[in-house]
Amino acid sequence: MSTTPRPVLLLPALAALVVGIAGCTSAVSGTAAPAGQSPATAAGDPVQWVDGVCGALLPFVKTAGTPPQLNTASDPTALAKGISDYLGQGATAADSAISGIAAVGPSPVAGGDDVITRLTQTLTTFRTSFQDAKTQVDAVDTTNPQALRTELPKAVAPLEQLANMPDPTVDLQTSPELERASSQAPNCQQVERQTGG
Repeated sequence: MSTTPRPVLLLPALAALVVGIAGCTSAVSGTAAPAGQSPATAAGDPVQWVDGVCGALLPFVKTAGTPPQLNTASDPTALAKGISDYLGQGATAADSAISGIAAVGPSPVAGGDDVITRLTQTLTTFRTSFQDAKTQVDAVDTTNPQALRTELPKAVAPLEQLANMPDPTVDLQTSPELERASSQAPNCQQVERQTGG
């Protein structure tokens, strides 16, 4: 009997995380603003505004939607490091998305700012969850097989709750103008392709 945890035991938690991320972003699509630049918006142009929001969101969607390859990590230390790196990158990408969305500015469409508030709250929850899980994963003693079997799955288990979060982008569909704008925004189309939407 093996004393190292099977990476497959962590798959349900990380799979739930990825599904949750896709569910929370599938209604929005987009392309990232060039590095070092905040997404610029034209006053009153809903397509450009939504495109900026999606552009700020896209790096997070890409990062969070690319979990570590658990089935290839036979070394427990490499397994924990891969999970920790993923969680750290996800937290950083969520933080960048929050900043990028704030830089887009106020919505030119009624209700758009409410969508941004809910999206920012969701991203903040993801960021905090990723940071907390990373802290717990980093604390696991990878030289202790029992700790690996019990503590590593326990560290990522709370991430499953992210799959149950409401989709904050569904609000785009309640506003015909925002929905139309997101369907025309290139960044939104890219986010949609990234999430399989």
